[in-house]
Amino acid sequence: MTTIIEMPHSLPPATTLDNFVAKREWLTQNCSVDFAMWAGLDGRNVDQLAALDNAGALAFKAFLCSGAPNGEATDEKGLPRLDDDGLLRAMRELKTFDGLIGVHAENHDILIGAGGELRRAGRKDIRAHALAGPEIAEIEAVGRVLAIAEETGARCHIVHVSSARAAETIIAAKPKVRATFETCPHYLILDEEDLVRIGPNARCGPPFRPRSVVDALWQLLERGDIDMVASDHCPYTPEQKRAGLDSIWDAGMGLTGIETLSPMMFSEAHVKHGVSLSEFARLTASGPAKAFQLWGRKGAIALGFDADLVFYDASVSWTVRGADFQGLGKWSAFEGMHCQGKVMRTLIRGVTVYHDNHIQVEPGFGQFLTRQA
Repeated sequence: MTTIIEMPHSLPPATTLDNFVAKREWLTQNCSVDFAMWAGLDGRNVDQLAALDNAGALAFKAFLCSGAPNGEATDEKGLPRLDDDGLLRAMRELKTFDGLIGVHAENHDILIGAGGELRRAGRKDIRAHALAGPEIAEIEAVGRVLAIAEETGARCHIVHVSSARAAETIIAAKPKVRATFETCPHYLILDEEDLVRIGPNARCGPPFRPRSVVDALWQLLERGDIDMVASDHCPYTPEQKRAGLDSIWDAGMGLTGIETLSPMMFSEAHVKHGVSLSEFARLTASGPAKAFQLWGRKGAIALGFDADLVFYDASVSWTVRGADFQGLGKWSAFEGMHCQGKVMRTLIRGVTVYHDNHIQVEPGFGQFLTRQA
């Protein structure tokens, strides 16, 4: 991984100019790879969006749902639900400076209704999590975002799409809406039966889908219609995930993903499904760089671009072990899975930053990135 785009979840969340700048300075001192930053939308900060853009916010994250029935953030680092009025107002404002909104698109009322019914029935098992996040909640919310994007003309990006039907809706809207979307390795590799097998370490939102939905997503990827594959990295501690062993509702909602994103996709997409290396590069490098306006500096091996290179040894097979991860979240939904092709060396701006399983640079090597002209 040569570049990350950091989500706005932090203590405090990056929803104000002061909070954003403080987090930017902390990352500047501590990040070993190049980084850009999302700011957060909370329904109360529309008047600060232009200032956040000027401070370098690459995009603005919104949640259309919350685990709390009243829509509030479920912890002090998170973001509250953005209601439809807030979504419309935010997108109108973002259009004035061509800002990008990134949306977690699930219908809040459907999720709360489904989850509440399961809890009242005493369900605490793993499969209850899948039932609490029905696919229609994602399909409906994606349609709503696209309608407001068409109305306002704002750029929108739908994050971690798990539903092929939702993806098809975005693809169909592209002639008249400035929209992109991503899916994640876990939605392409794992399914609802894997959720039950794995347990709390596989709890995320949206939940894993039935295998038929996974297969339909692969068809879109092989057709070239998916804009990018992203990690949706959420580094809960192992203890926060194990809290769901007695009740799935207590497990942290999200997966680790940064250290498995590219190698798992190399193995699954290129080695197993025959996706070309150029298409793999589009999904993991040029696609994100173009959507997030880093193109011109990131996303290609070309004159004028940073010399960011990742070297794979396609002959090496390895096994995912969360305990070996560099980051805080030393666990994985892919635990024990075999991966064909291993990252041997990584260069950022021509400097070797990773080699022989070790980071080669000190914290602070990473540079802060903003939108390219």
